[in-house]
Amino acid sequence: MDKIEKVIILGHSGFIGSSLEKSLSKLGNKEVIGCSLPDIDLTDFNSASQLALHFTPDTCLVLAAAVKRQFGDTLDAFHQNTTIVENVCKLLESNPIQRLIYFSSAAVYGEETENTNISENTQVNPTSFYGINKYTSERLLVKTCISNKRTSLVSLRPPLIYGPGDQAKTYGPSGFSASAKEGNPITLWGDGTELREFIYIEDVCRIVSYLIDTNFEGELNLVSGEKYCFADIISILKEVIPDLVVNIRERSKQKADNAFNPQKIKSILPSDFKFTSLRNGLSKLMNHIGDVSK
Repeated sequence: MDKIEKVIILGHSGFIGSSLEKSLSKLGNKEVIGCSLPDIDLTDFNSASQLALHFTPDTCLVLAAAVKRQFGDTLDAFHQNTTIVENVCKLLESNPIQRLIYFSSAAVYGEETENTNISENTQVNPTSFYGINKYTSERLLVKTCISNKRTSLVSLRPPLIYGPGDQAKTYGPSGFSASAKEGNPITLWGDGTELREFIYIEDVCRIVSYLIDTNFEGELNLVSGEKYCFADIISILKEVIPDLVVNIRERSKQKADNAFNPQKIKSILPSDFKFTSLRNGLSKLMNHIGDVSK
């Protein structure tokens, strides 16, 4: 593989994209270009076609642009996200680049799937518009990259990503930490013991930085294999804020445990790569929230 000199980040104003831009720019070994609304509307091909000027053989494209799930799991969001990927595919047909890293999601396995050994070989079973779009987009990109015979593709399937810069305050580490720091109660569905994996944003950035210059192609779950539950988050936060108020609400869905087999990613990453534990990640996040609020 030829040396990659330039990284383009689509969606660089979002949580993941902005974190990646800062991380890669700090390394200083590649040109980093960020593109987002309002400068480029990826749902409009005429606007998206501006990117063709930057699509060169020494380019890696990181596709993190999307209508986020917290804005609603709707058919309209599905269409917008599919259009974004369709337009990127059209550009790649006539402007092949060396490498594409696509932020898919573990939602391709299904949000209500009961499985504590999910691997890249697990059958996909998306049950939301968001998850269906992610898998549809993976296949569109695979078809396009095979056809242009130039672009290697990595489809990342992360679980819930959390850390500094996450403004969505979703159910999980980021949302719970923000509520705790602001003195607001946390709402917990059921007993909070369903198993999940949460990955810290700095780990995501380190992994992407490493993958840019590898020959790996295919799907990859961004996971450490560590199992946590929502109640674990609250227990750790209560060590810092003992009077934290937690409101319990009855589950609206059947409890489902999700956990991952990390064999594939651990075979790719350096042997000395260390994932951030939930405890350390929450500590960093709480410190960041405190610094920002001062």
